[in-house]
Amino acid sequence: MMQAPGMVAGNVSSIDRSGRRPGRQSDDAFDILRQAILRCELTPGALVSEAELAARFHLRRAATRVALERLSMFRLLRPVPRRGYVVKPITLRDVHDLFQLRTIVEIAAVRLAAGRVDEEGLRRLDRVCTAGYRPGDRASEAEFLRANSEFHTMVAAASGNDRLVAMVAQLLAEMERLFHFGLSQRDRTQEMQQEHQALIDALARGDADAAERMTREELSSSKAMVIDALISSESLLDVSISRGDAQRD
Repeated sequence: MMQAPGMVAGNVSSIDRSGRRPGRQSDDAFDILRQAILRCELTPGALVSEAELAARFHLRRAATRVALERLSMFRLLRPVPRRGYVVKPITLRDVHDLFQLRTIVEIAAVRLAAGRVDEEGLRRLDRVCTAGYRPGDRASEAEFLRANSEFHTMVAAASGNDRLVAMVAQLLAEMERLFHFGLSQRDRTQEMQQEHQALIDALARGDADAAERMTREELSSSKAMVIDALISSESLLDVSISRGDAQRD
């Protein structure tokens, strides 16, 4: 039985030449732009436009528009009437609050995990914490952060508390942008490898006090790295001034 011409046209029009449906294009645009924000490829606090982003990332305007609306709902962008969108800035308050919360959660995790990580788990942790990165290479930084997140969630998993593991994973995901910003300024690979190895040793001995001390030291060093990057970033300071001008319009 032959299909009506209208039915054929309707089916074809719902798929573009790349074979993707419009809904899928907006999902792709969302993923691409979200990654660009998290990796600080879009400078925190920068004013961007739909046309600019569509051209830069080779996206369709309609898909870009839908993606920007979704990113605004996730508070990664803030709409500015007649101007575009402001990329969520990184503030010192954000840094303080996130590191404070992570300190509370991870100290609880490592104290529970001390003496409970099995030998195979320790070997896996050791392999993970040897990962390095190249400052400024976003793909390299992302792989390093993936390994770092795996390390800390594996430690939390040894606590036996699934909700604690979920909290650690959520905080690490929320802090990804802070770390990209900090890691791009200098190479902290060796420091973090030493910090992780010291934590592994403390966990293997069942020394909860030492595990807590190592955790505090690592988080303190990471926080200092991010704050130093914020303070030394001339581009971020310039963007902050521009953002203030945009808000007065």
